Amino acid sequence: MTTPFPLFHLPRLALIPVFQEMESIDVLAFSLLSKKAHNLSKIFRKLSSYSVHLIVESDHLDVRVGFDLRRKMGLKYYFNTKNVPILANAMFQKRAFTHENSGLTASQWLKRVLDVINCKSICQLDLRGSPQVDVCDTFGKLQNIYKLSIFKNCNNIFAKKSLEILSTVSSEITLFKMPFETREEFQTFLKSNLNYLNINTNTFPNFKFTLEDLLVTNALKLNLNDGKLNLEEINQFFQNWMENKSDTRLGHLEICTFEKVDEKNLLKGLKPVSFPRNRKRAFHYSKPLDSSSESFSGGYDIRRADGKKATITFRDVWKMTFISFYAWP
Repeated sequence: MTTPFPLFHLPRLALIPVFQEMESIDVLAFSLLSKKAHNLSKIFRKLSSYSVHLIVESDHLDVRVGFDLRRKMGLKYYFNTKNVPILANAMFQKRAFTHENSGLTASQWLKRVLDVINCKSICQLDLRGSPQVDVCDTFGKLQNIYKLSIFKNCNNIFAKKSLEILSTVSSEITLFKMPFETREEFQTFLKSNLNYLNINTNTFPNFKFTLEDLLVTNALKLNLNDGKLNLEEINQFFQNWMENKSDTRLGHLEICTFEKVDEKNLLKGLKPVSFPRNRKRAFHYSKPLDSSSESFSGGYDIRRADGKKATITFRDVWKMTFISFYAWP
């Protein structure tokens, strides 16, 4: 019979080397034992995460933590205890947790993990499924998310609730599914003060992003991956901007089209001024998005009556044409 080691009874000076010898993943596992263990972990071994990738699946949470470019670990919390796999160490150390072996609910577990690793921001949050438990109360504590992605296996209710909570603290949002049931719901979302919205329409082929959607979009940057806007609609957007009928926050628009682009026809009615191809310019965003600025050469400048200027550029890649629109501040 093994006698338990009375770790909690050790004096402070003796606890310091014990925690210093622990692997980061063991410190975190220890912190989940109790509130006292949690507090001791914070005092004697301050962990500082370099990157945090959080994945929400239908049956578990997956937290991948990097403490630097070399040290990484994976932590999983399973809702369905019948399907907890034995995790082998591969690229990084892995541990599995449940309510049974941690005594914590999913939200409590996630909150404690993020606290112990001193998580200031989430590099990537992937919502790949709709969990059996409510983790949205923990989402409300997140202050900064670099990339938020909504995948097709999320049900609409969970996806919309998550977007409502997280859209204002996310630098970039990618939609691989359309969770909105009506066009009015979708346009209400588009009108909110988003930072960078990336709509991947290839994953929902029946969806049509309309000119009306584009005219109400209030994101700082919008990327439409084959958004199914035709060239006439794209020209109409440019015309509306010239006539000051589209004065939203939208500063950078990226559109990909498989249609053959005649630049002269697409710029019809805009009075464009060609900019030299051998001269580079930098467009600076009002706040950091996926980058702080975009550099490009050439393009066409257009200017409306109030003096505001925009630049339109074209780039051919294989059989696609990428059209970029920059509204200068």
